[in-house]
Amino acid sequence: MQTKHQFRARVKNINYDYLEDYQIVNDYSNIGETLDAILEEHKELKKNNWNLHYIAHSVANVVNESISNELNRIRLGTNNTDRNTQVIIELVQGFMQMENLEHIPTTDIYKPTFLTATESVIQDRITHQKQRKHS
Repeated sequence: MQTKHQFRARVKNINYDYLEDYQIVNDYSNIGETLDAILEEHKELKKNNWNLHYIAHSVANVVNESISNELNRIRLGTNNTDRNTQVIIELVQGFMQMENLEHIPTTDIYKPTFLTATESVIQDRITHQKQRKHS
């Protein structure tokens, strides 16, 4: 048999009413048993709450790591594209200076057939990449 400790306590009337109701509903013989049962429930809830907090924290860490990896891949791809774009701009600018060109006809004035063919190839490539990504 467990050792019990006797003490006197003052509680608010509303809490005492709750203890009495809990005692009646759960068929305990006295307020001490009722208080023991409530304390055991509280310990169990506290333990479960800690477990839920731990699980939520673990899931948050996994999701954060996954998103970080994906964002890092996107950032690296964007940096690579930016670098390639800068190289192309430098090459075109160097070519224009070598040819002493002051201005060029823009595509809204004249659109050559090779540009139309290149745009078509690029659009097909993008469409193909989207289909592979979605499947």
